[in-house]
Amino acid sequence: MGGKLADVKALVYVRQSQDRRGEELGVTRQREDCERLAELRGWQITGIHADNDTSASGKRRRPAFESVLAALEHGEAEAVVAWSLDRLTRNRRDQLRLVEACEKAGTVVALVRGSDIDMTTPAGRLVADVLGSVARHEIEQKSDRQRRAAQQAAHQGRRVGGRRPFGFDDDGVTVRPVEAAAVRAAYTALLTGSSLGSVARDWNARGLPTPQGHRDGTPSGWSSQTVGRTLRKPSYAGLRAHRGEIVATACWPALVDEETWRAAQAVLTDPARRFPGGDRLLLTGIALCGVCGATLHAGGAAGGYRMYRCSGSRGHVGRMARPIEDYVCGVVVARLARPDAAGLMAVIDGPDTAELRRDADTLRLRLEQVAIEFADGALTAQQLRAATERLRTRLAVVEQELAVTGRVNLLKPLVGAGDVSVAWQALPVERQRAVIDLLMTVTVQPAGRGTRTFRRETVQVRWRQA
Repeated sequence: MGGKLADVKALVYVRQSQDRRGEELGVTRQREDCERLAELRGWQITGIHADNDTSASGKRRRPAFESVLAALEHGEAEAVVAWSLDRLTRNRRDQLRLVEACEKAGTVVALVRGSDIDMTTPAGRLVADVLGSVARHEIEQKSDRQRRAAQQAAHQGRRVGGRRPFGFDDDGVTVRPVEAAAVRAAYTALLTGSSLGSVARDWNARGLPTPQGHRDGTPSGWSSQTVGRTLRKPSYAGLRAHRGEIVATACWPALVDEETWRAAQAVLTDPARRFPGGDRLLLTGIALCGVCGATLHAGGAAGGYRMYRCSGSRGHVGRMARPIEDYVCGVVVARLARPDAAGLMAVIDGPDTAELRRDADTLRLRLEQVAIEFADGALTAQQLRAATERLRTRLAVVEQELAVTGRVNLLKPLVGAGDVSVAWQALPVERQRAVIDLLMTVTVQPAGRGTRTFRRETVQVRWRQA
């Protein structure tokens, strides 16, 4: 290090891996200690570089670390002051880059918790390599312990921290009644034809922000994507997942039963399901063209009127939407107002859901036991694969049966209502669409050249259920 001691230009680098609250307390303490060390040495601090809430594992770019290397490359410092070496580097790639930059610039690394390291000498580089290896060993050991603890907690159904889940307090166990009710309503809405976007709009309108919010502390609103990710979480069914696999019953209360959650997952993972950005007409994607069988969609308006057109060929069907919708709605209301409408809600008795849940828990436990037996040497790799495949196949069947039993009966708010017409009008369009799709197939024929009045025979209804 050339120059007089007081003429030494030093850079301060500080880093903290996690700062979820954004208070920068950790980097502030490091900076104060580093400034005190530089002051004792009589060094002139020419820059302070901080990477807050940033890991040094190498998975994320560290802007402040990069600026330190750039400053060294341009000869702007003769010393780098850090709280400890693992604040600077914790992976071999960054350590090599630091050593090369310091060696080229003739820079010393001064540590608050450690000694000076002269990277220009073989001994200094050896010390840096040893300290770096020790730091990496420590983080690998810590990571291994954390993984094992997380695995154990998962199989015991316990929570191990993390961000607050919507519907629960910070502990992830205590239920927040208002949010929990919103979660239950969202599953019901999803299973009765509503879109994720409509759920997001409802939660935003009710003033229910996401649990995390923005980094500056302001509330964050919901979108169809964030709602979808939320409703996919097994925790709402009281299930504990680990690495994408359900392994145990959770210690916190379920907000919905497992069969409802399974049914919702079947909807969310259905490749045929679409979540449009805007509202659809009542029969969009449901009614069929009477010429080619393609679905009808909202076409260009004629004279300001909403239109249905064939999605297969523009020339097949082009009909005004309102008369067709009024006719179909009238048919639905008339059918559900009949005395025998309750028969439409008849459901063939299925398997006992409690028994299905017990079967699922038993199969998951057996999967864990098989893995332990393999680790203990009681099973060969081939036997493990065969047993796992057999158990997973049986578990998939049980989970599918749970999904079927969780389907919500769309007709419940309509059948037996005092005035079916009023109850029907009170339903949102998405729910009406789901009822129509459940009950009937609607086929629309061309109106015919020169026809100006609506003719019922051009809209054919075929009932799916008697």
